[in-house]
Amino acid sequence: MGIALAGSSGRDMHIEIEHGASAQETRDAFLTARQTGIGGSDIGAILGVSSFKSAVDVFLAKTAPNPSDAQTELTYWGHAVEPIIARRFSEEHGVELIRPNAIARHPQHDWMVGNLDGIIPGPPAGVLEIKNVSAFGTQAWGANGSDEVPLTYVAQVAWYMAVQSMDYAVIAALFGGNAYREFRVERDLELEQALIRKGHAFWFNHVLTGVAPEPQTPDEAIRLFKQDDGSVLNADDALLECCAQLKDAQARAQCLNDEVERLEVQIKARMGHTARLAYRDQLLATWKTHSARRFNARRLKPRIPICTNSLYSSAKRASFV
Repeated sequence: MGIALAGSSGRDMHIEIEHGASAQETRDAFLTARQTGIGGSDIGAILGVSSFKSAVDVFLAKTAPNPSDAQTELTYWGHAVEPIIARRFSEEHGVELIRPNAIARHPQHDWMVGNLDGIIPGPPAGVLEIKNVSAFGTQAWGANGSDEVPLTYVAQVAWYMAVQSMDYAVIAALFGGNAYREFRVERDLELEQALIRKGHAFWFNHVLTGVAPEPQTPDEAIRLFKQDDGSVLNADDALLECCAQLKDAQARAQCLNDEVERLEVQIKARMGHTARLAYRDQLLATWKTHSARRFNARRLKPRIPICTNSLYSSAKRASFV
């Protein structure tokens, strides 16, 4: 059952959860509720600043009939340590947090929802967002007490402040399982309005109409269009030009692959049984015997006098048949 949040002018959405429901059933209920609007973790993806999901991911999550998506190790441990991080915040500030068990909804824009980790009691009340960050992600964050956080989290807490009409948010983060920091983000009404415009356009132009956003990667295109319907699309001039450019790019990529192979064979032939290739004191390449012989072409990049940038960027292309 939803609870009233102190210091909030937002509106809670009632979620029916049977007594004794399993953790998965409870999670499914919240996922179903989140399908009824744009949430804080969605807006960063819609803006293209999230490293966790894309606008296509958000579209599929909102329009998919089954909310029981697979829980990753990352999300599992994020939820598992959340109460521990919340307790640390309470101890640091001597406050008893309000832990919502309902998804909040904006009083005017009912498509704006927020699944808040906590409310800092006022006055003035504020948003608490909890993050469990790997040790590898530390560099993307600023010093303790600053507002230097990844853009996707700026968007997330700005969204929650808009939904709850609160003037500040604190992100309590645990880094690598043993380093605790806090970050404070103040409400920015100009940013808030920009986010609302973006979210409104996505909800009404894509989710409600069922028209997917343009895929940005081959993988997104596959996930959007898993099954063909057997029909034929007649190409217009723009699509015809795309096909011509694709054929040209594929031909150039093949030439570059052939050139890479030719150079690799030439260098390996000169190296023979030697394990390393050097120029003065600089190690250029290694070719050692393990379970297989491997050639490290990246070390040669500064020494190859042909179309170096094109040659190496071609390795990032996606295959398309």
